[in-house]
Order: sequence, then structure tokens, then C-alpha cells
Amino acid sequence: MKLHKALAIEQIEHINFQYFVLSIRDGALAKLSQPGQFCQIRIQSLSLPRLHKPISIYDVDGDLVRFMIKRIGKGTQALSKLQCGDSIDLIGTLGKSFGIPQNNKVILISGGIGYPPLFFLNRRLKEAENQTYWLHGGNYSDDLFPCDEIWLLHKRSLSVNPHPGTPGLLHKRSLLEDAHTGLVSEGLIQRLNDHEYDLAYACGPIPMLKACHQICQSAGISMQVSMEAYMACGIGVCHGCAIPMWEGCKPVYRDVCSDGPVFDADAIRWEEL
Repeated sequence: MKLHKALAIEQIEHINFQYFVLSIRDGALAKLSQPGQFCQIRIQSLSLPRLHKPISIYDVDGDLVRFMIKRIGKGTQALSKLQCGDSIDLIGTLGKSFGIPQNNKVILISGGIGYPPLFFLNRRLKEAENQTYWLHGGNYSDDLFPCDEIWLLHKRSLSVNPHPGTPGLLHKRSLLEDAHTGLVSEGLIQRLNDHEYDLAYACGPIPMLKACHQICQSAGISMQVSMEAYMACGIGVCHGCAIPMWEGCKPVYRDVCSDGPVFDADAIRWEEL
């Protein structure tokens, strides 16, 4: 079931210079939302940009649905300027969600804006009595968020926030102090050397996902990945977000928006991405 409606912004929180969280209140949407799914969102007006933006569901609390967004282009810049009471046009929920096991040991790996869907997933995994461990990595300190283990590509990387003292900066500094230096995939190797896991989940840049899949495959751990892709329609009509996959031994293409965004990592033709 998909909803298409205009909804008012309940709350907007600017985490740092690049990231912010939009919250809306809608009981029907909250009930439908599952980890890994997304919504198509645009400002409720006739002004540009006209296309919706695919935004992962970050959290659900009662009838409150939250979206964590990174300011990248004109669409997300426009969303970041909204205020409480402003309206957005929303289509959702869309896409395939993560599978939720029971009583398993699970490892999560995210990079940058791959954090939001795993935040929602981690909550649901714990509700299903799974043991979870979460590694997160970023290029800059503004890309770092709370989890079990943090990796920063370059320790010298500074916050892109140019206004010291603004909300979130001290929080980022504390995360930076605890961060390891290097790729999050390096942290995954170290973790798997000392611990056993039943299942892995990941969301982030394609090079990170590819590396993590190879590591988990070598360790004999099945993996689900949430793929990121540019989308226009978000419902499998335009096929602009198709990625190469295997269907048995047959090479095929599948749409990230409607067939995903969650896929079995073994089914993706990573060498062609």
C-alpha cells in the first residue's frame, strides 16, 4: 500500500552543517514503514525542483516518522530551509525492506548517509532479540554518528561546519576523538577476526558495499545491502535506477526503487558497478 499526501513538518533539527532531520506526524505512514524503505519527498509548491527526492526512513516513534537528510543538491537544500508547519508532498512507503531475523548475532556496516536506514533497522533488530554490533564510517567528522565503532577516513579530516559553537559541533568532536583512522571495511575485517556473526547488513557508497561483501563472503556470512541510486519516478516505471544482478546464472537488471533498495549482496554483479 502506498500513500500520496501533503503533510506538515512537525519538527526540523539541524544536526550539523550538512545533515538535518525532518519529522512528520502520520499514523498510517508510521504503521506502514519498515526498515530499508523510503519515501519520495518534495516541497509542496509549484516551484523547482519538480522531481521528488528518495529519502530513507530514519526512525518511527509512535505516529512520528523521521527522515535524516544530507544537503547535497538543490532539492535537499530546499528541504533544509523548511520550517515547522510547512508542507511537503510525500509518496510512500516505497521499496523492499530488510529481513528481520530472531535471536541472531548481527553486524551492521554503514558509511556517510548510509546511516539512517540502519538506525531504524538496528532498533527493530533489537526488538526481535538479536544481538547487534554497528560499525559506521565517514569522510569527515560531520559524517560521523553514534554507533558501536566509528571509522574516519582521515583523522585530520575536520568538520565542514564553518560556524564553531553551532548545534552538533561538540558532539562531532567527541565522536572524532573516539574514531579509528581508515576505512570502515578495515574495521569489519578486524571485527570478524575476533567474533562470529550470523548475518550482515550494510548501506553506503558502492565501493564500501563491494568491499564489505567480499569480506563477508570470504567469512561465510550472508549479507543484505541497501543500494543508493538516482531515482526519478521511485516506483519502477522509468527504470533509471536499474543495477546489474544475477537471477540464477542469468544476468538481469533490477530497479533499486521497486525491486530494492534492499538486495541479497550475492545476487549483485558488483564487477559491473
